[in-house]
Amino acid sequence: MPTDADSDSFPGPRTRNIIENQLFRRQRSLKLEALQRQRSQYGSIDDPIEDDEADTFGKTYIVIIFTEKAKLRHCQDVEKIIQEFDIQTTLDFVSKTEKYLYLSASLDTLLRLADAAELEKMTTTGSIQKFNHGCIADFLLPGMTKAEILHYCETPVLIKDVIEPPIRSYIQKGYIEDMFPLHDILYLDRFNLNIKRTKLPIEDIRNYFGSSIGLYFGFIEFYTKALVFPAIFGILQCLLDLNLSLVCSFYVVWTTIFLELWKRKCAGYSYRWGTIEMSSLDKPRAAYTGQLKPDPITGKMTLHYPMRYTYLQMYCISYPVVLGCVVAAAWFALYQFQIEAEVLADFGADSWLLYVPVIVQSVLIAIFSWAYEKLATFLTNLENHRTRSQYERHRVNKLMLFEIVNNFFSQFYIAFVLQDLKQLKYQLMMQLLIFQLLCIAQEIGIPLMAVLRQKYAKYRHQEIDPEKLRTISNKPRYEQSFYESGLDAYHSTYEDYLQVCIQFGYVVLFAAVAPFAAIGALVNNVFAVHIDMFKLCNIFKRPFARRAKNIGAWQLAFELLSVMSLLSNCGLLFLQPNVKQFFSHWLPSIPDLSFVIFEHLLLGLKFLIHKVIHERPRWVRIGLLKADFETSQALKQLK
Repeated sequence: MPTDADSDSFPGPRTRNIIENQLFRRQRSLKLEALQRQRSQYGSIDDPIEDDEADTFGKTYIVIIFTEKAKLRHCQDVEKIIQEFDIQTTLDFVSKTEKYLYLSASLDTLLRLADAAELEKMTTTGSIQKFNHGCIADFLLPGMTKAEILHYCETPVLIKDVIEPPIRSYIQKGYIEDMFPLHDILYLDRFNLNIKRTKLPIEDIRNYFGSSIGLYFGFIEFYTKALVFPAIFGILQCLLDLNLSLVCSFYVVWTTIFLELWKRKCAGYSYRWGTIEMSSLDKPRAAYTGQLKPDPITGKMTLHYPMRYTYLQMYCISYPVVLGCVVAAAWFALYQFQIEAEVLADFGADSWLLYVPVIVQSVLIAIFSWAYEKLATFLTNLENHRTRSQYERHRVNKLMLFEIVNNFFSQFYIAFVLQDLKQLKYQLMMQLLIFQLLCIAQEIGIPLMAVLRQKYAKYRHQEIDPEKLRTISNKPRYEQSFYESGLDAYHSTYEDYLQVCIQFGYVVLFAAVAPFAAIGALVNNVFAVHIDMFKLCNIFKRPFARRAKNIGAWQLAFELLSVMSLLSNCGLLFLQPNVKQFFSHWLPSIPDLSFVIFEHLLLGLKFLIHKVIHERPRWVRIGLLKADFETSQALKQLK
């Protein structure tokens, strides 16, 4: 092991090298596949060194990268702390700028950590129970081995959760730069684009990336398939000139059934994945601060922060700032109409300059959304919410209030103040088009530019210096760690859900005048879901898995847009001249009462569908009851 003085000769910043990374991954994947085939055919392989490299490479779960500030003694101190938890470590002090600590663990250690973490697992009786290391046989399903009890996504998280608290001081002092799990090269092949595949491998996605990302892809797949119905209905709406009352009724039924069936689908996922019983009393998130006090339920020492300070921050700072941003967004939306009026007066109705205000506003909407997302995150961080679900809920609530005003206020103004349906259709389709183009630019353009910018990187790649190679315990592992350390970190599904939620608003809020919005959303999502998967596998580091039982506050956001679409489409219906004349003839004294009656009938229909469709399938309810029964029987036997 070299000393600090020996480590200055090999500088070299990590490069963001997508093509090099992919070439390396593919070559390494082919190599490992060949080794596995050779092992299965002959029981051993001719090259023991390569076999040892493959085995060691496969056991590495987490890589810790130290900063240039960290000395050898700091790296060794961190290594000793981690080893106290029976975690196996390998330290590569390559140079002053390259210091890697590789973490792995035995199967028995991982199973004990799973017991301490109280992971929910399927038992041989068919129910979901908390894993018990002392009763492993109860969790070994037919044909299953011990190694298959834990999923790919769970092992890195189990190690991170146990080592992160004791090494947090080294992170805060700036000695540790990054900590991430390595990608499993062979497993990534399951996510390659396959034209013959009719649905996404949701179970494989969850097993590798965790339930939070698994639920996102499950929702996107379900939502994209559901868009087929409004897309077909939109074509019929244009061809047959359907009555708007029928349009309103269709979208009320469709949005309600779609959201209720998704709840059932989500409940099935979360039950199989052992997250359905998650609650607000789960462990605190990493950024949560407070004082150590005994937990009132478990008696363990946990962090506690007075809720009154959180409420003071929310109601005295966060919401006044949010209200100010909402008012500003509304003012900018209205200012566009003043600019349009001035352009119309100066250049006439046939001037192409009339397109400029709407295009500028659409671009400003995207810029304001980006800036406000940063502000909403900052305000929510100050509120110091305890769990990840609470944090996400409050952040999404702030965001959706602003996004509804930012994206749709001008449409509501045109529809119900100016009452110009022709301009409403033009404004809506223009904003939707620019929104989709910006999403495509973000989803495809940025990664493509990164690839094009580095297309000659493979010619610049040089072999590792022989002197440097002597300090490396495992060359393939080092190469992958070096390449992946330069990739971007994937923070959460927050931005992905936001795009889908805004798109849903464009589809349903003014469906009466924009029947083709669903077709555009359907085509966009078919490609976007594969782009999202490509980015997760190739553009980002592998994220630590996060547990989730549903899509959280985004479910409420979609339901809010569903109710708003009912009101907005009913309002558009009653703006039609023939409808006004009809109700004025039959109800000359109170024609507006007809709107209230029709709107309440649709709300009643929505509520009826909500009550008829149970949010959990029967087999899930039976499974939960069965687990409760087995737990009560076990307690009786103990007594």
